Amino acid sequence: MSLFLHGVVRASHRLPERSRFRLLGLDELAVVVSDRPENRELTEQEATAHLAELCALLSGGPVLPLRIGTVAVDEAAARSAVLGLRVPLLRQHLDRLDGLAEMHVRLLFDEDTALRAVHDKATFTARGADLTSTIARGEQIAREIVAWRRGQADSMLAPVSEMARSVALLEAPEHTEELRAYLVRLDQAEGVRAAIAGLGGVVATCTGPLPAFHFLDLAPRNAQQPASRWGW
Repeated sequence: MSLFLHGVVRASHRLPERSRFRLLGLDELAVVVSDRPENRELTEQEATAHLAELCALLSGGPVLPLRIGTVAVDEAAARSAVLGLRVPLLRQHLDRLDGLAEMHVRLLFDEDTALRAVHDKATFTARGADLTSTIARGEQIAREIVAWRRGQADSMLAPVSEMARSVALLEAPEHTEELRAYLVRLDQAEGVRAAIAGLGGVVATCTGPLPAFHFLDLAPRNAQQPASRWGW
């Protein structure tokens, strides 16, 4: 039976009770694995459950997450995969992330409010009634909304930014939607939640604590793009 590889932790890491995960030791490090039945890819439901379990690992110490869906044919291959990630660098990352976690914040602004805000600025330059001009004007309006949304988010999220060690702007599917990841201390997670819950004039959600997906690069040398669609 092959294995799913979920992350790298210290060998002394405490697993949650009744976890499906287990640790394969490698000196002072360990790779978190679970059995991969039938050599098949994760379903969406299974991937969601595995992500929840990966988040639960944070209570036992820092976690260096691997791409969801990473597999190894056996325990020896799993240990080799960790060695390929450069053990000294893994130790440094674990030390750097000790006591830290990632929090995701999503702000969804009202489209009519955004349109009024950018139209009031009257900075549009595209003219004409032909299709090319119409498309250019639409693209410019979208850019103006993104700039407006980002400025609004900067102001609203300033208290969260002050708590964060680092901030990452995430790609948003909608021009009225702002997505950000914050690297914060675990003991500040509730403070982040409270700050987001107190926002007005916007639909705001907060997710986490999560392993530091967006503040970590664990790609081995000469790595090819993983085939699995499960990833961040």
